[in-house]
Amino acid sequence: MKKSFLTLLLLAIMHQLVFSQTGGNVLYEQNNRYKQNEYYNKDAEEVWDYRSDNNQSNYILTNKSNNEMIFTVNALMNVKAVSYMAIFNIVQTASTAKEVNTIVNSKILGFKKEMIEAGVKSSNIYTDIISLVPLYDYDVEKKLFSKTYTEVPKGFEMQKNIHILFENDSLLDKIITAAAENEIYDLIKVEYYVKDSKVQYTELRNKAIDYMNEKLKSYQKLGINLDTVYHIISEKQSVVYPIDRYKSYQAFSGTSIDAVKSKYVTKVRKPVTQFYNKLPYHKFDIVINPVVLEPVVQFTYSITLKYIIKEGDKTKNHYILVTPEGTVKTLKIN
Repeated sequence: MKKSFLTLLLLAIMHQLVFSQTGGNVLYEQNNRYKQNEYYNKDAEEVWDYRSDNNQSNYILTNKSNNEMIFTVNALMNVKAVSYMAIFNIVQTASTAKEVNTIVNSKILGFKKEMIEAGVKSSNIYTDIISLVPLYDYDVEKKLFSKTYTEVPKGFEMQKNIHILFENDSLLDKIITAAAENEIYDLIKVEYYVKDSKVQYTELRNKAIDYMNEKLKSYQKLGINLDTVYHIISEKQSVVYPIDRYKSYQAFSGTSIDAVKSKYVTKVRKPVTQFYNKLPYHKFDIVINPVVLEPVVQFTYSITLKYIIKEGDKTKNHYILVTPEGTVKTLKIN
C-alpha cells in the first residue's frame, strides 16, 4: 500500500495543469455592481471562485500524518428559465394626495392595457404600493432685520411598483416599450424562475456520482486498493441566478497625443455598461448544456470523497520512486 501511495503522490506532484484564457477590455474593470447590494450571492462566489487557480476540481490532497486522500467532482448545469418577472418603479409628485394617486393610476392603467394586448395575462400583473409621503418646502417670512424659514407641506410623492409575470422572454422588449410610452422608465430587475429545481439537482448528483466511480476505478488500476479503507462523503449544492453574474464594464481608451498638444481639451465621459458573465467552466468536471445564448440559471453540485488509508506493513524496507524523467528507482530504508 505504501509503495502505491508514494508513487501516486510523486506523479501528482509532477503533473501540472495548464490552461489559456482569452480576455478583452473587460479585464480593465473588475468591479461587480451586485457585490454592493442584497442580491449578490456571496456563497456562490466563495464556492466557485473562478479567479483562483488553487481551487481546481480535479485534485488529490494527501496528509502524511493520517494518510488522507480526497477526491472531488464538481458539476454544473445551465437551465433556461420557464418564466420571468419584471419589476418597474413609478415615482410621481403632485400637489395633493388624490392628484398624485390619480396620475399614477392613469399610467398603470395605460401600461396594463398595452401589456394585455401584447399577451400578458391580467392576473399576472400586480401593483405594489411602496410609499406616499408629504413633500416640504420653506416659506420665508421677512422681518425688519432678519428672515424666518418655516417648513410647510407643498405636495406629495407616491411610489408604486408593478410586477409582471410572463413566460415568453421575447415579451420583455414589448413590455419595456409599453412602459416607456406610459412614462414608466425605471426597470428595477428581472427575476428568473425554473420549474423544479429538485430535478436539476438529481441529474447533477447522478452524473457526479458516475464520474466519481469512474475516477476511483482509474486509481484502482494504479494498484491503490480503496475498497478496504474508511471514507467520508460530503456534498454541497447551490444555484446562481443571472442577477448574481452581471459585471460592470468600461471601454478602455487612452488620450491621443494630438489632444494633449491642443490648448483646449474636453474630457469625454466614458459610459459604464453591464454584461452577463456566467460561471466559467474550467473548474467543473461536468457541464450540462454548456452552450448558452441568453442568461441562464446555473445549478452547481459538488461531491467530495475522503479516504483514510490505513498504515501499511512497517516491515517493508523500500519505496518505489518515479523520477521526472520517468525512471523508476528503488529506495531502501534502513
